[in-house]
Amino acid sequence: MNAAFNHTPRNTGQRAPHQAARLLSPGALAPNQSNTDPPRNAPVRIAQLALALFLSATMLPATAADRPASEASVKRLIEVTDSKKLIDSVMLQMDSMMKASMKQASADQALTAEQEKVMLETQEKLTGLVKEELKWEALEPMFLEIYQKTFTQKEVDGMLSFYKSPAGQAVIKKMPQVMQTSMQIMQERMSKLLPKIQQISDEGAEKMKAVSAPPKS
Repeated sequence: MNAAFNHTPRNTGQRAPHQAARLLSPGALAPNQSNTDPPRNAPVRIAQLALALFLSATMLPATAADRPASEASVKRLIEVTDSKKLIDSVMLQMDSMMKASMKQASADQALTAEQEKVMLETQEKLTGLVKEELKWEALEPMFLEIYQKTFTQKEVDGMLSFYKSPAGQAVIKKMPQVMQTSMQIMQERMSKLLPKIQQISDEGAEKMKAVSAPPKS
């Protein structure tokens, strides 16, 4: 029998790992024989090329979808959703709530002119502190960091598409109204709840005094 047809490859076990490592190498995808050689390795070359294309099609899109959102896209999302305007609206409502709470706290007290002056000064200091700490320039970097750590680029792109739609625009325009109504309702509920909270606190303080009193001899 012709030796060319009786040849058996040796050390196939040792060559297998190297073949796997070279699977996607440039040399593996380019034939080594000349155009006149018979295409004896064509099936292997086609299989290697098919595997390379499959890996490119499955791995790369997943990596792109899972990457964190870019700072530019998050800034665009904040701009589209009018987040700064919403924060400013919330700050105004908080200011109103603080003033109403302080006024309610002193409603049962007859304040002198000096006491009223002190109360107003305290109110202004509290309002100034809150505005300084929660101003947009201080909050924006925090929002950018949170959004980039929380959402992928694909998710931010999806939100941008939604908020540009008519339904998304309706959410943006009506959300300040939702926030204002929600805070008003919460304020009303808290006004009814505060006396009960005070009562429970007073009862707890009395019980604490009773159990803390020295035993009678």
